[in-house]
Amino acid sequence: MINISKYYLSVISFLFFCLIADAQDPHFSQYFTAPLILNPANTGNFSGPGRLSSNFRNQWQGIGKPYITGTASFDTEIFKDRENKSDKIAFGVTALYDRTSGGLLSSNYLNASLAYHFSLDYEEKNRLSIGFQGGFASKRLDFAKISFADQFTSNGFDLNLPSNQTFGLGTLTYGDINTGLMYNYNGEAGSFYLGASAYHLTRPKESFLNNSMNRIPVRYTVHAGGGFNVGLDGSIYGSGLFMSQGNISQAVVGMAYGKQLASSLDDIRVFAGAWYRNKDAVIPYVGYIYNNFQFGLTYDVNISQLSTSVSRYRSFEVSMIYIFLDKSEYRRFVPWY
Repeated sequence: MINISKYYLSVISFLFFCLIADAQDPHFSQYFTAPLILNPANTGNFSGPGRLSSNFRNQWQGIGKPYITGTASFDTEIFKDRENKSDKIAFGVTALYDRTSGGLLSSNYLNASLAYHFSLDYEEKNRLSIGFQGGFASKRLDFAKISFADQFTSNGFDLNLPSNQTFGLGTLTYGDINTGLMYNYNGEAGSFYLGASAYHLTRPKESFLNNSMNRIPVRYTVHAGGGFNVGLDGSIYGSGLFMSQGNISQAVVGMAYGKQLASSLDDIRVFAGAWYRNKDAVIPYVGYIYNNFQFGLTYDVNISQLSTSVSRYRSFEVSMIYIFLDKSEYRRFVPWY
């Protein structure tokens, strides 16, 4: 017979996932490899004509059915000044999906973004970028995956029995608008950036219970980072962000050391470092670059109160970036956006 504690787990999970959906957007530990999720001004903010980015996150594996979050994006320059190559207009598209508790709540997002980048000096070392993003979201709550007390029998829960519960909509869609600013400095010794973004500017309505007063809070993010060379073949990169949405805030900071491997033909680098998410997790990171391909792996080591009650907590994340390189230009690689 199924233990009755599963009933309480189902109800708690249902309420928790609904609160999370209203309070906080899906996010990644490797935020620096999900540029269009972080800031629309990152659209086209790289050296090269095009970029493919992808992230996959498996969160809370070992606590029932885990969160599954993934994103893929493509951005490219659509206009470039021939004389001042830092001045350009770029376009990008982003798709993101989020699954909780085996599909109890499913969310899908599709956005298109446009950014304008222009130099602030003749040497093109200082650049300012502004970006805008618009799209829509679709969410589905599967009530068939929720069990209630009146479905409990002597043989356990029977989800074929009516729950006698009344709900509102099972699906919802809405449009959305986001914007952001970025400042970049690129010099011979190193580079630096500072950005700010705001998502859900129109505060779209979102409720499965026909509550017209429930609106998505604006997500504000400030992020910064940079890198500098160490010796002939080493480099240090660091980044951090502060994000606030509704009553929830999050701070993340960390760094990584990169080592270029000896090669006469290929650009091969390895990275190792760690990030810290305030009062939540330490996030070790390893990365690998082979020419225009970048791979990253993180594993969240939980340090919150959850770690004291759940010993099998596991969250890992994989990122991949492919940049179409323009061989006529010098590449300054800064992965920590």
